[in-house]
Amino acid sequence: MHSAFFSSSELTLRDRLIDSCVPSTLSLENVANNSNRGDIENPANKSQASICSWFLHFTRINFSSVPRVKQIHEMKLMHGEALKLVELLCMHAADLDPSGAVNIFKHPVFVAGTHGIPEIVEKIRESFPVAVQFYDNEGCNPFQRAVLFRHHKVFSLISRISHEQKLIVADNMDNFSNNMLHLVGNLVPPDQLNRVYGAALQMQRELQWEVEKVVPNIYQDARNIERKTPRMVFTEEYKELVKEGERWMKDAANSCSVVAALIATVVFAAAITVLGGTNGDSKFLVFKSEKAFVIFAMSDALSLFSSTTAILMFLSMLTARYVEDDFLQALTKRLIMGLLTLFISITTMMIAFSSTLYLVFGEAKTWILVCVAESTRVLVTLFIYLQFPLLVDMFYSTYGHGIFGKRSEKPLY
Repeated sequence: MHSAFFSSSELTLRDRLIDSCVPSTLSLENVANNSNRGDIENPANKSQASICSWFLHFTRINFSSVPRVKQIHEMKLMHGEALKLVELLCMHAADLDPSGAVNIFKHPVFVAGTHGIPEIVEKIRESFPVAVQFYDNEGCNPFQRAVLFRHHKVFSLISRISHEQKLIVADNMDNFSNNMLHLVGNLVPPDQLNRVYGAALQMQRELQWEVEKVVPNIYQDARNIERKTPRMVFTEEYKELVKEGERWMKDAANSCSVVAALIATVVFAAAITVLGGTNGDSKFLVFKSEKAFVIFAMSDALSLFSSTTAILMFLSMLTARYVEDDFLQALTKRLIMGLLTLFISITTMMIAFSSTLYLVFGEAKTWILVCVAESTRVLVTLFIYLQFPLLVDMFYSTYGHGIFGKRSEKPLY
């Protein structure tokens, strides 16, 4: 069921770009002639529709023949129809008497909270405001179910409800005296945990849950029926994940530090060895006036400095404390800096090596320069292909907006 809604779509950056341009109500063939019609998911986005229709009209490309574009278009149609169906059902259910509306809305709102479908929670809340105060057999409200199953898109809706309802929802405790902080301290379900690569990033993602911003401060030291505070629950539940994260970080630091040390050794040896020697008794360098020699010297120096920086970053990771809170910023920032400087050192080392080959064997032959440049490009591209996705994930999770992204300021009344 959840696949019928946009919030459950796992789209890449390219797919999101396509989704922003593909209409949700029109056929792809006729979009250029109907740019002023609305959009189910973005009804006020006329300027975007005009830009996209202008692009389709200008290029004269039939995008309906592109399989991925057609697939995203059909998916967006399904999302729009599912949303219209939910709106229609909520409209009819809201006209019933309160007890009848409760019987209809209670089960869907908990299903939506458990499976992470914010569209259903939002529409039910708009039609029947007290729905967010429903309680299941364990004494949890829909937002607590979303916290328990780690559905951040549903939980982010709590920032849009009224202050009075937010206090009621946040103050609630389940049948075991657990507040929201206790629930977020429970170990995340495996299907949600495995969405993130690496134990360290998994630990970081769990620390990014900002439940303490919603729950009053007095509940941070509250004890449940087992006499445990939220911090005690979190430490006990995530003890193994912290160990796995430490092991993952140290293995990565060990491997990368070996590579960085080898690069530093090679480029240092190249720096103290005079390329081409000196010109007889004049003691001037043979290649001093060559541009390639200047490129070699600058690249070699930059490679040495960046590889040394990488070694220091990885050594700091090996000697870190590895307490829980360090996974949020400190450790990931060191790994990002280490990988970036390692990438720079590899790239500049290959540039220095290519400059040397050209100086010694080039003799103004273009084909040698082309071969060397292509070889360098292949090696750098291979490194980017293997390590760049991890670097992007870490950079986005550390310096981005977090798991909640940019929260909407539109009130949910």
